[in-house]
Amino acid sequence: MSKIIIGVGNRLMGDDGFGSCLAEILKEFVFDADIIDLGLSPLFDIELDKYSTIIILDIANINDEYGIYELKASQNLEPLSHDLGLSILLKMYDNKKFYLIACKPESIDIREGLSQRCIDRIEKLLPIFKHFLEEQGIKTNFNIPDIIRYIKEKCVYNPEKSE
Repeated sequence: MSKIIIGVGNRLMGDDGFGSCLAEILKEFVFDADIIDLGLSPLFDIELDKYSTIIILDIANINDEYGIYELKASQNLEPLSHDLGLSILLKMYDNKKFYLIACKPESIDIREGLSQRCIDRIEKLLPIFKHFLEEQGIKTNFNIPDIIRYIKEKCVYNPEKSE
C-alpha cells in the first residue's frame, strides 16, 4: 500500500495556508508518496482506499509551536483539527494510519501569505518532519534552507511581485 501527504488550508487567510503551501513545495523533494495540495477542498474528495498511511499538513490549535501527531478515532480531535471531518474519516478508515503534521498559527486573518513567526516554526519543524518521513519509508531530497527559501518565494505575500 502507498502513502499520501495532503496539504490543507486557505492561502488567503494568513497562516492557514501552511499545509497547502508546504505540500506544493514538497512535490519537488519527496518521493515514494503521493502529494496533494488540497487547499480548501474537503478530505472526502480524495480516494483514500489505496493508501495505508495518510499524512495531513495543517495548522492546529496546539500548545506547542509545531508537532507530529498520530491520530486515532478514539481521541478528541477538536484541538488538532478545525472541522476537517477527521473524526469521520478515522472511523471509516480505521485500518489506516493517520498523522497530522501541525504548525501553530500566529495569525489567521484575511491576508495572503504566511507570517514570519509561522515560517520560523516551519524551519524548526522541518528536520523532525524529514526524519518522520524517512521513518515511514518515504524518501526525501531536501535541505532546510532550500525549503525555507521556496516558502519565502511562494508563500509570503510580496506586493512587488505582482507589479
